[in-house]
Amino acid sequence: MNWIRELLNVYELKSDIVGIEQKGRFGERLVLLPQYHSTQVATVTVVLSGSGDFLRATRVAKDDAVTVIPVTEDSACARTSTHIAAHPLCDKLEYIAADYNIYAPKIDKNSSEKHRQYLEGIKDWYESEHSHEKVRAIYEYIKKGCIISDLIQSGILVPDESGKIKSVKEEFVRFSVETDWRIDSSAPECWLDSTLRDSYIGYVNSKSATTGFSYLSGEVVPLSRLQPKKIRYDGDSAKLISSNDSGGFTYRGRFSTAEEAFAIGYEESQKIHNALKWLIRNQGSVEVKSRDKRDEFKGLCVVVWESAMKPLPDYGSSTEEISSVKDMFTEEEEHYDTDPASAARFNSAMEGYMKAADFSFKTLIMAFNAATQGRLSVIEASELSTSEYLENIKKWHNGCGLVHYSSDKGTRRFYGVPGLKDIAGILYGQEKINGDEKLLQSFCNRLRPCIIYGRRLPADIVNLAVNRASSPTSFDPKSNEWERALSLACSFIKKKETENGSKEEWKVSLNTESTDRSYLFGRLLAVADRIEYLTYDKDEDRLTNAMRYMNTFSRQPMKTWANIHDRIIPYLQKLKVGQRIYYERLIGEITEKMSEKDFADNSPLSGLYLLGFYNQSYDLRSKKEQEENEDE
Repeated sequence: MNWIRELLNVYELKSDIVGIEQKGRFGERLVLLPQYHSTQVATVTVVLSGSGDFLRATRVAKDDAVTVIPVTEDSACARTSTHIAAHPLCDKLEYIAADYNIYAPKIDKNSSEKHRQYLEGIKDWYESEHSHEKVRAIYEYIKKGCIISDLIQSGILVPDESGKIKSVKEEFVRFSVETDWRIDSSAPECWLDSTLRDSYIGYVNSKSATTGFSYLSGEVVPLSRLQPKKIRYDGDSAKLISSNDSGGFTYRGRFSTAEEAFAIGYEESQKIHNALKWLIRNQGSVEVKSRDKRDEFKGLCVVVWESAMKPLPDYGSSTEEISSVKDMFTEEEEHYDTDPASAARFNSAMEGYMKAADFSFKTLIMAFNAATQGRLSVIEASELSTSEYLENIKKWHNGCGLVHYSSDKGTRRFYGVPGLKDIAGILYGQEKINGDEKLLQSFCNRLRPCIIYGRRLPADIVNLAVNRASSPTSFDPKSNEWERALSLACSFIKKKETENGSKEEWKVSLNTESTDRSYLFGRLLAVADRIEYLTYDKDEDRLTNAMRYMNTFSRQPMKTWANIHDRIIPYLQKLKVGQRIYYERLIGEITEKMSEKDFADNSPLSGLYLLGFYNQSYDLRSKKEQEENEDE
């Protein structure tokens, strides 16, 4: 149970921010939950006076709806439509309103029991030695039994012609108490008041509970009967730990009771689950179909953290995204021989991470998925030294390093490799990935070990990339999607060649010394493509003959080259004399590097032909850009 101890350690390390609202990755509210607290989406804020009188009510804005509330073990873990369990302070109207059935479109036969449980729970807290003035005010107000009528008079709820309120069952109420006796200038909002939270934690700890032997601490402590939900996202009902199936076969035949099978302390369980929730929301990678990064955390969820809570690069990020944090660490830039500015920014960022990391600690990797609605599986739980994790990330990005187009629709380029989800979108098509969650999860599970643990690229993924890039006719010529597929295939080919022990160093720059048959044929195809492209009008975007025959060329290069060469002769005649002589000479130089046997060989090319095409195209384009800059 090392990962459980590590999560407990995270909670202790970040104890200074418990209950303090922060900004998440996408600007959303983020809180490391206090013990015995959870979150709910509130719809109405009721403001009371210190004596429990109704002052006003307001609708909760959507971006402010997620609210931290105190919960009981039953209300947080076992509450369902059939199992009644009231929250101790903030709750739905069906629990806190004595007049609920008067306004509900459908009579709830359990309404009285729900309200009784709520009143008894808040009364017990109010009358305990850990009481709080806000609890007293709310209790005094709820006893009056007029909350729904007050909300109607405030215009928050609007009855229909029959006097019923359609939305009454969905309304969740949170409270704010305005007083003249604020303790230490505490906030009037109950969900922001740290003194109220401390009051509830003390109240729960003071209550008698079933004690037993904790498998985690080795001590006799109050045990957790039920384990929390909402691990990956607020609506998540899957539990990570469960041993409450006394009627099934969860533990029967091996143990007499659930506690014999597994038992941890209530306080320990709260800290572990709250730490995991915070980590997932703060830095987890959620590999699901998503139109927007802010979509709910569903499906496969991966979280990586350093045991000393030092910053780490996200394994699923692109080189461009990792490079963007360079200024966090240093302003220095080194120069590398391939796309110096981009490569330098990435290496500077990685050096910053390495300097900030504590190498006496380790990096932990956990992956979760839900096989069923109520059970969350740990599909991966491992650890690396922090230095090894950072070296593997650096090795991946440098090993695949080539010039790529950014994922947006512009023409911005960067040196490195795209992010994990972008790679999946390039290989399978973004629409297919968005519509097939299992496909994306399966792909991420296969490629993730190559990034995190430095494992070899699967050959079938490399072949998929090569086949995808070899079919430019399947892409929209007005987009840069084919160029992205080509760059990715070349990145994978470069990485695979290195893994296979190739002594040649494949870079963005053209390798004019290579005599590899596939590489040279790729260069010839790039020259043919460039010749035809130079004759296009400004707005012309049709595919060249080289592009249209690319797939056939990869399977029958010699035969197809003769056809392509014949088709580019008219375009050569359209070029300026100097250009025509240059390209004719270049074709001759490339051809001379091949032996007669290699040139006559009509067998399929290896993926290196794409790298030859990529390098030659990049070289010709760079020379064109340089000439244009010189003319200016």
